[in-house]
Amino acid sequence: MSELFLEIFSEEIPSGLQKNAREGILKLFIESFNKLNISFKSGNSYSTPKRLVFFFDGITEKIEKKGTLIRGPKIDSPSIALEGFLKSNNLDRDEVFEKETEKGRFFFAKISPKIILVKQELSKIIPDILNKHSWKKSMRWADYNLIWGRPLKSILALFNDQVIQFNFHHLQSNNLTFLDEIMEENQKVVKNFKSYLKLLDARKIILDQNIRKQLILKQINKVCTVRKLKNELNKELLSEVVDLVEKPNILVGKFDASFLNIPKEILINSMQLHQKYFPLFDQRGNLTNTFIVVTNLQDKKGLIKIGNERVISARLSDAKFFWEKNKNRSLVKQVIKLKSINFFSKLGTVFHKVQRIKKLGSMIADQFGLNKEKVEISASICKADL
Repeated sequence: MSELFLEIFSEEIPSGLQKNAREGILKLFIESFNKLNISFKSGNSYSTPKRLVFFFDGITEKIEKKGTLIRGPKIDSPSIALEGFLKSNNLDRDEVFEKETEKGRFFFAKISPKIILVKQELSKIIPDILNKHSWKKSMRWADYNLIWGRPLKSILALFNDQVIQFNFHHLQSNNLTFLDEIMEENQKVVKNFKSYLKLLDARKIILDQNIRKQLILKQINKVCTVRKLKNELNKELLSEVVDLVEKPNILVGKFDASFLNIPKEILINSMQLHQKYFPLFDQRGNLTNTFIVVTNLQDKKGLIKIGNERVISARLSDAKFFWEKNKNRSLVKQVIKLKSINFFSKLGTVFHKVQRIKKLGSMIADQFGLNKEKVEISASICKADL
């Protein structure tokens, strides 16, 4: 039994694309293995911002294919059908023969029993799978024809400690990995998956996203316990942050307490959506001016913390400015301005849309016995902040 180890190294891939790629490509591998009767004990996928890694353990080294008789197209089918049959089964024209059946006369071929080396099959399977994977968002770069989530730089492919030789567009498979995430010049030879994990561990890189997640959670809970604070964890944000770092480090920052006069929804949105920070709350559930940021580097001099505090201060200053400005404007008076915003061709402006919403709201209020006046007012101003 052998192991398959594949590392796809690229520029930083966004969190959502990482999850899609590690799950999608793993699924394609399993489907291909099942189709070709390649058995394995376990298969896993991992990712960091620049690495997509797939590892299969306990793979058989050989596939024994029994002899069989396969049927092709009818003899009066277009020639292209026969050509496709020959190509898909790697046959020559003189290897097929005609045979009469209950459904007519067909082409047949006798496949002799043979032993196939899995390593040789993998040199075909891997590039085929990588080509099949569909990215939600992709790009091209330089003058290459390859379309990938982010510029692809290296493919490490090993089977039983040996390089699986294949080309994928402009790249040749190898046994090298990058370890310097800044300069990307420090390449190391990798013997197998175990030695690869040791190389990463020596640089405190955590390959397994689930382990990174548990580590981040543990450190956040520790901060909350020490400071007697609570974290109303946003699970989607946590999943995103896990895929933004490979060497997670927790920093605790603060912003000016005067910003707490702004509605907490605005502050939380600014921290979570724009900065990927985790806001912290006191024991009563009130938002505090303390937040947690997960970084990819150690902050020995405190400069990363200072930088993040400056960034959030600037962003909250903007939020405060627009909040104060909007408070001085009546939403009802803003409704008339919606006439200047087009909604959709032949459907009028946003103002016309609001009138339709208002009418529907009135009908629904009558059906459910709601306060009709309040529903109509709510419908009228629902788009006034545009």
